[in-house]
Amino acid sequence: MNFSTFIKKATTVVKQIALVTCIFTFNQGLVGSEYIVNVASQSTLVNPGDNYVAYCNIPGQWALDIIQNLKVTWFHNGQALTSLCEFLSSHLTQKYSCKVLSPQQNNISLELTVLNVQKADAGNLTCKVYEKVKVGYQWVRDELVAIKSLPIQVREPIKSMTFRFVANKDEYLTVDNNEAIHQMEVLSGKYAPSCEAMGGMPKANIQIMMGDQMMQGKIMDIENKMGTKFVADATDFRGNSQINVTCTAEVEGLPNSEMQLTYRVVVRQRDPKFRCTNTSAAVNNKRHKITCEVYDVDGISCNNILWKRGDTGEDYMPGSYFNINIACTEVTISKIKTTLEILQVTAEYFKTPFSVIYNDTLSHTKEFQLIIPEAKYRNSGAALQTSLALIYSIVLVGFLLQIQ
Repeated sequence: MNFSTFIKKATTVVKQIALVTCIFTFNQGLVGSEYIVNVASQSTLVNPGDNYVAYCNIPGQWALDIIQNLKVTWFHNGQALTSLCEFLSSHLTQKYSCKVLSPQQNNISLELTVLNVQKADAGNLTCKVYEKVKVGYQWVRDELVAIKSLPIQVREPIKSMTFRFVANKDEYLTVDNNEAIHQMEVLSGKYAPSCEAMGGMPKANIQIMMGDQMMQGKIMDIENKMGTKFVADATDFRGNSQINVTCTAEVEGLPNSEMQLTYRVVVRQRDPKFRCTNTSAAVNNKRHKITCEVYDVDGISCNNILWKRGDTGEDYMPGSYFNINIACTEVTISKIKTTLEILQVTAEYFKTPFSVIYNDTLSHTKEFQLIIPEAKYRNSGAALQTSLALIYSIVLVGFLLQIQ
């Protein structure tokens, strides 16, 4: 390879490197220049009705240098607003304000304020800086120094909220159907409540409280939707208890954005079971007794036992009544024994249904109905009297025959 060919190839490589470097630097938002440009805002998030303030800072330059050598323009969602801090149209002053800040003589910032921000203002503010290229004293072109942007995000309230206590049950609370406290009865076991909040900007913070304790769990983004879901870890809910479980969702930084949905969870164990002994009775018999065991409910209590007479609707708590005694004994923590004793049986009792009822706010009311069966045999006293009369008659006849 001769020297001229080598120089030609080397020159081409240098040009390619220089071009790639220039493109890379431009894509990074800053073309090689002696100028430094920074943009900043107090926060990218703003509440509706508030002002949004952004700064385009050019450090190391005096005000006169910037005026003579640079062109600085603010853009809002692609619309040009200013040249330095002078608005391109007078009507823009209704929506924006701009001022030059100079905390130090060689540290200049252009402060742009978007007034009374609304949802439609969401997007970007962009500061573009150009250098005025001159030949001699004559301006020939503008050369891009930097393009720097800031996002404007307008906070939005939660649009909808769903709170589900039982994952596989088609029952849930929403803002529309929620009462102050919604009661739900469940059997004892492990439950993992879940709560969704849709439409907030930024996405809502969600937590679930079990009483005064925060439930642990995981936060998930809802695919293809602007929402968040919190799923609590499976937690024990024990029988014969009740507790409030509350989901709270809130958009951070947005006043009055908090929303709550509450379940009053009533936890019960299995329904009580009944086992009754009810022998037959006969008219005029005394002290006919019906005995029932009520069991399979932890913490069962005689305070929740009730007998009901079907024909009159009378209720009998444990105690003494006309012709009826009611008793109850707590046998174990999960079993009680109760008796209904009729002191004098009459014919009406065979037509009267009786019910033993277990009634507890933490359990379903359960009722066991029965009827006293009537004895299906003859009166033994009458039969004995007839037999004795017959024997007496036979003996008397025999005695009279002997006398004759």
